[in-house]
Amino acid sequence: MFVTAGLTFSAGCKTREEFARDVGLSRSAAYRQWQSRKVQEEGQQPRISGKLSLEDCIKLTLTHNKMLQRTLEEREVARGQLVSSRSAYLPSVGLSSQYRRVEEVPSFDIPTPLGTTEHVSIGNIETYSAVLNVTQPIYAGGAISAQVRLARLGSLLADHTIRAATQDVVYAAETAYYNLLFSQHQVEINSDAVRAAKVHLDNVEKRRAGGVVSDFDVLRAQVELSNFEAELIRSKNAIDIARANLIKVMGVSQDSDFALSDEFVFAPIKVPMEEAVGTAFKNRPDLYSREYQIRIQREQLQVARSRYLPMVSGFFNDTWSKPSPTTFASVTPEWGRLWDAGIQSTWPIFDGFRRGGEIIQAKARLRQAQIDLVDTEETAVFELTQAILSMENAEEFVQSQRLNLTRATEGLRLAEVGYQQGVNTQVEVIDAQSALTTARVNYYQAIHAHVTSKLAVQRAMGTIVAAGGPMIEDGGQKTEDREQPAVLRSPSSVVQPSEGGSEQDENR
Repeated sequence: MFVTAGLTFSAGCKTREEFARDVGLSRSAAYRQWQSRKVQEEGQQPRISGKLSLEDCIKLTLTHNKMLQRTLEEREVARGQLVSSRSAYLPSVGLSSQYRRVEEVPSFDIPTPLGTTEHVSIGNIETYSAVLNVTQPIYAGGAISAQVRLARLGSLLADHTIRAATQDVVYAAETAYYNLLFSQHQVEINSDAVRAAKVHLDNVEKRRAGGVVSDFDVLRAQVELSNFEAELIRSKNAIDIARANLIKVMGVSQDSDFALSDEFVFAPIKVPMEEAVGTAFKNRPDLYSREYQIRIQREQLQVARSRYLPMVSGFFNDTWSKPSPTTFASVTPEWGRLWDAGIQSTWPIFDGFRRGGEIIQAKARLRQAQIDLVDTEETAVFELTQAILSMENAEEFVQSQRLNLTRATEGLRLAEVGYQQGVNTQVEVIDAQSALTTARVNYYQAIHAHVTSKLAVQRAMGTIVAAGGPMIEDGGQKTEDREQPAVLRSPSSVVQPSEGGSEQDENR
């Protein structure tokens, strides 16, 4: 019977104030660490300047995005797992050594024929030994080959995990680029509205000086100018946020100073639903991941079943020791060697139903993986349907806002002419200016929605970063979807809001 006794010492209980002080000190230390890390990261991040095209934006994202860099390490993890799994095919070699000293060994006296006695010791006070052990698995019920197949599947799964992460970061980069571009157009529109409001205020003040209008008209023009200035401030703040988001996605320094070189383009495309679903089923990385998960769970089930079978391995042991392992007792112990080899087998008969429980779990996880695949396929069809409908709706929105923009431009011109001739009131001029500003914002919102919805369609089909994207009808010509990113490369391709004039002419 063994009796164990222990003592517990306590340094005392902390008070609320002590806990609060500890947490406060910890937060202060975390802030200092963040400052140090921030300085270090800013020194490592590239700083860009000049013109930034969408193509360059994507290249920077693929090179410096932190989330993608982290995901790329999954390939190394999978490679390490494959190397580790193959090791079970190879022999394991180990070397062990030992030095042992005892206080005394059993001894006795033996009488001799001469009438004397001889003192004999059984064993030695000091012993030395070194053993080389080699073990080679021969049969493990299929577990070793299943583990290797698991590692190979894990490597393929890592590739599609990286593909999915690449899709996500490229989609985020392109979306952030277009968001910043839209914010810049909002600033341009609101700046034009502020300039027009200032011109109108000057005209009203001149007419008041001539006694044509009252102070109320001047006050109304001043209020309208303040409202447009407020919208300009909001849009400039939106630019700062959109720029910071784009910089974060690209993984470059926040001190970067660049200007977007690409523009919006309205290029309607036709995406047949059935062909799009077929493309998605062949390209989406999440569907491939689900397929590999099913195969991984099948191999896990094989590993669980292998525990019902015997394990056979060969072994070889080579021992060097002092005293020699081949002698029973010696007055002068010497080094000796002894080796042994053979085959051993273990076959667990009963383990308390542990193996049965593991098989139940493996079968359930296999069914879960199969259900996940069906659910992911349904999700892919839903996302594709949603993206195509959004794109078609955005296309109709663009067409309607293009006509509305033309009408609003002409309406403001007529209102200003009528106001100068004394036919229209100041309220009508202000309303016309507000209507034009709203029409211009709606127009760019429609273009932005159409461009981003096209990206969503590409993402839903799994081709946003594919080397060979799906063939999509675009105005009667087949083009690679990925090769037409819906951006401009030259000013001559700028979207025209209506026929017969430039975009800026129509928007003013």
